[in-house]
Amino acid sequence: MILSETQIEKHSCLILDPPVIPPGAPVIVTLHGLGTNADDLVPFCEQLKLPHCRFVLPDAPMHLPGYPEGAYAWYDFQAHDRKHIENSRDYLYKVLDRFSNDPNLRPSPGSEKSLRPLVLMGFSQGGVMSLEAGLNYKGKIAAIVSMSGYMPDPWATLTKAEASFETPILLVHGTQDNVVPVDGSRHAAESLKQTGYQAVTLKEFEMGHTITMESMGEVSGFLTKVLGQNR
Repeated sequence: MILSETQIEKHSCLILDPPVIPPGAPVIVTLHGLGTNADDLVPFCEQLKLPHCRFVLPDAPMHLPGYPEGAYAWYDFQAHDRKHIENSRDYLYKVLDRFSNDPNLRPSPGSEKSLRPLVLMGFSQGGVMSLEAGLNYKGKIAAIVSMSGYMPDPWATLTKAEASFETPILLVHGTQDNVVPVDGSRHAAESLKQTGYQAVTLKEFEMGHTITMESMGEVSGFLTKVLGQNR
């Protein structure tokens, strides 16, 4: 795949493309965890083996005190300030707008689909933000994947959610996770279902706060199925 970089709101954003991008190619916005950057999940995206997709990997907009240069965060988890999450969510809206309107990826002339499928996917804090931004974005989201994530304030996230109740949502978590306990995804799944989301899948694996080949296979199979229905 071909790696390039652009700037959105003065933040770096990596783009991972196949050698040839078909018209209407799906865009998978992939969000890193706390204290890393977009480079962290490039190998993961490559290993998913989704050959006709564009991956967009933005750096989170915050740099927290005590972290090295190039280590970013979507919010300060110690501050318990929802405004941080909302600011990062609004930044992600701009990322989604930018790539949903890319003239180089317009569907073929005469296509009934106005825009290519958009997916939000993330790990840890990135999983939190994939739910927050994916559920509240005003444009159409084809699917949401949260790996080792949670929903800090389900009411705030879901009370004015824009995503269709039929949106496929995959939650993946390790039962041995000592950083973000598996209850985070369990509670998120319960909140989603209580709100009315009908296509929520929770998959638990015997692993810690990480991505394994087994959990990656689950994500790959989920996206292959979802995008096969949208392309």
